[in-house]
Amino acid sequence: MPNILGHKTQDEAGLEVHQFSPLVNVQCSPHLKPFLCSVYTPKCVSGRRQAPCRALCEQARSSCEPLMRSFGYQWPDALNCEAFTSESCEQVPPLRYLEKSPSSCQAITSPHCKDLPYTQTILPGILGHTTQEEANLAINTFMPLIELNCSPYMKPFLCSAFFPKCVSGVAQSPCRVLCEQVRSRCEPVLNSFSHKWPKDLRCEAFTNEHCGQYGMSSSGGVCEPITIPMCQGLSYNQTTVPNLMGHTSQRESVMKMAFFNSMVQAACPADTQVFLCRVYAPQCVEGQVQRPCRSMCEKAKRDCEGLIAKFGLSWPDELQCHLYPEENCISDKSKLEVLRAEEVLVKLNAGGYTIHGKPLTLKTAQLLMILMDRNKSGDLDVEEFLKLQHFVAYIRREYAENYESRNPPAVTQTQMKKAIAAHNFNLDEETFDALWSVHHSKTGIDYDDYVAALTKLYILQDRFQAHLLNLPCNCHVASFSLEQFMKAAIM
Repeated sequence: MPNILGHKTQDEAGLEVHQFSPLVNVQCSPHLKPFLCSVYTPKCVSGRRQAPCRALCEQARSSCEPLMRSFGYQWPDALNCEAFTSESCEQVPPLRYLEKSPSSCQAITSPHCKDLPYTQTILPGILGHTTQEEANLAINTFMPLIELNCSPYMKPFLCSAFFPKCVSGVAQSPCRVLCEQVRSRCEPVLNSFSHKWPKDLRCEAFTNEHCGQYGMSSSGGVCEPITIPMCQGLSYNQTTVPNLMGHTSQRESVMKMAFFNSMVQAACPADTQVFLCRVYAPQCVEGQVQRPCRSMCEKAKRDCEGLIAKFGLSWPDELQCHLYPEENCISDKSKLEVLRAEEVLVKLNAGGYTIHGKPLTLKTAQLLMILMDRNKSGDLDVEEFLKLQHFVAYIRREYAENYESRNPPAVTQTQMKKAIAAHNFNLDEETFDALWSVHHSKTGIDYDDYVAALTKLYILQDRFQAHLLNLPCNCHVASFSLEQFMKAAIM
């Protein structure tokens, strides 16, 4: 004594270290107690105190800091791991990635690790490989496990170990939780072939400091891409299961929400569907679920409850708004990503808005964007894209029910006239012939052109109505009707 914190007696050090007793007792990390003792009662070697081990500090902090934060506490500045060295790390596995390397970062060339959330690595790596070729050969020995798909996280974990991320010339530790997820799934497979989990990949040698980049939390939560078609295209694309309803897979979620959501699509504003997706496919950030705010639920319920009552439905009990928080949540201001025509087309086709596998074309997607782009921004926001989905779903259902049975599926000239009239458009023969000449083929009008033709009519109707609203007086427009406007525009 004195120790590095300035305590002159063991009694004085003991009073302060006692505050960590609850953490030691719950065993958040087996490394916490030896680390704390190495700080408050440092080992004496030849009359000098031995510095605490940086690796020991990192391991204790990575496991215990999340628990401390859950109770509103931060890891103490006085125990900052960067202030320590690795010179005295004899009792813990050597963590080479914590030591400064004279090497520089280099681009990853391994074909197995091209799709990581990072592109730079450093060699020698934490497993001692001196070249990328050597590390790649080592990964090849795990290819049978990767092909067996014992864990969807096998490849990213192996890449993080054999090709660690390089930041400012230092290799980052693989994610301990990621390792544990992979090991729990894949070790039994290895054992069935009389193989053991490699000692070099023991999970306790890693930390949870960098788990976020792999979509994982230190508590074990895992993010996964959204596969529910009606929830694709939101401002986020990662979710987690179980969701807020307790569903254990996205397949289960889409089955449970399908009927109610179809009523919502038919009757309610677009932001109601956004709220449903926030519940059935909640946003996942670094393995943590992001809950929607109570205000978001209340707005969705207020806008939708009366409308779905017409279908004999009531707002579901499991969506009662008191179940959602008022703080630390996602508000109703969250928006869809801004979409261009090419992105709209990709999402429509991915969502199944096709007939016999025949998708819409980019030209039709551009027309749909013109119809829905109310602020003329050239892209779509949340409500605009969801309204576009609803419009296409309605037209597709109409086409499938009435014309899909023909071989090949197509709309005849007589059928097209009836369809246009059913949409409350009154076109004379000359105007209809002009529209037909643009869109028909030998067999009639196919699905893509059917959507395009009707979209054009709705665009013209909207433009005509907007013109009337912009007139400088409350006057009657004589001798110029919507039909005449459409005729002039189409011809």
